[in-house]
Parts: sequence; C-alpha cells; structure tokens
Amino acid sequence: MLKAKNLHWKSFLLCSIAIIPSLFLFLFYHRSSSVVYDKVVEVVDGDTFFIQNRQPIRLYGINAPELGNCYSEESKNELTKLILGKEIRLTGLQADHYGRVVADVYLKDGTYINLHMVKNGFTAYIRAYDQNITHMKEAGDYARQNKLGVFSPACFQTEPENPKCKIKGNLDDKNPDRKFYLKPSCAYYDSVVVEKYLGEQWFCTEQEAIQAGFAKSPNCK
Repeated sequence: MLKAKNLHWKSFLLCSIAIIPSLFLFLFYHRSSSVVYDKVVEVVDGDTFFIQNRQPIRLYGINAPELGNCYSEESKNELTKLILGKEIRLTGLQADHYGRVVADVYLKDGTYINLHMVKNGFTAYIRAYDQNITHMKEAGDYARQNKLGVFSPACFQTEPENPKCKIKGNLDDKNPDRKFYLKPSCAYYDSVVVEKYLGEQWFCTEQEAIQAGFAKSPNCK
C-alpha cells in the first residue's frame, strides 16, 4: 500500500513538472491577447533575463555566449544597458523545456531587441520561424560578413593565436554535449572553425584536449 502511494505521488510530481512551463505560458497568453508588458529586473546573460514575477525570459531565435566564453561579458553588458529597469513588450510567446518563456522583445520606442543583439554581433542568430525570420537572417548575415562581436577574429577562428597549438576543439552541431578534437592531419580540418563564443577552443596536445572532455573526431585516422 505504501509503495502504491509513493508511486502515486511520484506520478503527480512528474506531471506537475511537465505542466509548469505550459502553465506559465497559459498565464502569459491570457494577458493582453498574447502581448505582455512588464519590467526587467535582472539580466542573466546576453539572451536571458527576469521580469518582475521572476519568470525567466529568453530572446527568441538567438544564442548568446555562455558566461565565461568569448564575448559573453560584452553580450550581457549590452542587453543590460538596453533593457534593465525598463518596461518591455513581449510577443510571439512560447515555452521551452527549461521553463522559460521565449519571446520577441521590444522597447517602448519600438526597438526590436532580438534584432539589435544579432545585427551587432552580441549574439548569434539561430534558425527560427516567425514573422521576423527574413530580418533576423539578414541581421545574422550582416554580423558575419562584417566580423562583428561573436564573429570577430577574437571569437571566430581558423588559425590559432599560438602557432604551436593547432588542435581544434569542436562541438557537435546536433548535440553540443558531444565534443571532438581534430589534428591538422584530420579530414576536413581546414574547414572547421573554432567558435570560441560557443566554448570551442584550441589545444597544444591531444592530452590537453582529452582532459578537457574532447574525444578524437571520427574524421581522424
């Protein structure tokens, strides 16, 4: 009987955890017809912040450097300067699996924050599907072509700063938790970019790469 009760409570807790993001989203959608006005009270990094009820908000369609990665401080500082303590408008609300609300964010004067962060290289554009896709893609291309921010030579590299450290530590595009290293003798080495804003890095030896959690790439013999 006790075991059955425990199973019941475990099922209840699992269901509760699963519906929390949806509940947040439900509450947001029923405020002003899917458009929310609120004040920013804290900025976490270049793409995430909190509003007054402590609900985390993530900017839709973009990816900022994790704190500690290349250009993360500049990215966070820019978003802080733009929105901290200000009233913002949130549209296109969605919920992600972290319990955050993902949204397009605007200032009162109409400034589209997502677009600003991408076009100026403070964040990278990731493929997203909404009414702003064309403008966001153009902004991302502009930042890349002009080597701004996360796409500057400091963060986006094909050659190491130290010529003795030529091993490339690269994240898997489909699964960033999988990390590989490539030596100059590996296939496709020349086409691989070290995107330091993502946490990719250079190594002087294979042992260094292995100690940092990188495995030899399948493209290496």
